[in-house]
Amino acid sequence: MKREKKRACEVFHRASRFVVTSHQNIDGDGLGSALALASLLKKMGKEVRVVYDGRVPYFYLFLPGAEEVLSYEAFCSSFGSLDAFVVVDCSNPGRLGRVEELLQKASLVVNIDHHPDNSKFGHVNFVDPSSPASALLVYELAREMRIPLDANIAVPILTGIVTDTGGFQFAELNQTMFTIVGELVASGASLSTIMHHVFRYRRIEALKLLGRALEHLVFDPSYGCATTYLTQEDFAMCNAQEEDAEGIVDYGLYIPEAEVSIFFKEIAPEVYKVSLRSRQGFDVLSVAHHFGGGGHRKAAGFKMVGPLSLVYETVTGYVKALAQNMTCVGEKRC
Repeated sequence: MKREKKRACEVFHRASRFVVTSHQNIDGDGLGSALALASLLKKMGKEVRVVYDGRVPYFYLFLPGAEEVLSYEAFCSSFGSLDAFVVVDCSNPGRLGRVEELLQKASLVVNIDHHPDNSKFGHVNFVDPSSPASALLVYELAREMRIPLDANIAVPILTGIVTDTGGFQFAELNQTMFTIVGELVASGASLSTIMHHVFRYRRIEALKLLGRALEHLVFDPSYGCATTYLTQEDFAMCNAQEEDAEGIVDYGLYIPEAEVSIFFKEIAPEVYKVSLRSRQGFDVLSVAHHFGGGGHRKAAGFKMVGPLSLVYETVTGYVKALAQNMTCVGEKRC
């Protein structure tokens, strides 16, 4: 891993023109990592563009450089040759949407990520599954290259850390993390501002949508699973967008006895994005892999096609069987 970090730094020093991108349905870590790295490279005198196949969610527009993110169409019509293509916080190229077409044409790809199922698709792969956030890997690169931090770098890095740790709920806030956060704050990042935008800044349409999801919420104590769903009809009734469903999957774990939370979101007619969250003892990444998705041990997802009833029964049936098998093994009854 140290070798790959040094190789990434060598690319950043040697090349002049960069494109930086991240996965679709972008979150704070993906966007924060991309914007922080772009600012870092600009500080080194490089020419950089950030491109994303989608719309940046409104609650992340406070990030420095967010307004400069190019759509796929805008990028294709305005940018010529490049030296290196950098992908952050993305486990495989299929998650890039149409930007994958650009990646396939790139002669040099740098892959920076912390997902345990990363496919190592880059020519350089700085991948560390032990890192709580990809943004922390950007921080490591800045330190490796001895580039001084400023607000344009520190704010998106801290946003990535806050987002992927659930406000430091999913990663131990140890002395090392305290030191890094302190350095980012000293460099111009406001933790309170970031926490506000990430967790407490939502349109009224998003709050109405949350209400619909909570109406659909059910809990099965037999295997500690909370589930909810939103159909396209729910979105239409609330005049809501897909980004307004951000964070809804986490509510299932508010239930004290819940071990796993599943959220079914209809993104097209009978096409569902299934999001999973879990506590320490339940590996939802294995569930996502079973259905062709990916993510982390405690946060993962995938897509499934079919009527809600079939999708719901298929997924919950698999999770229930997995949970019961874990209980069986834990109690040594198998």
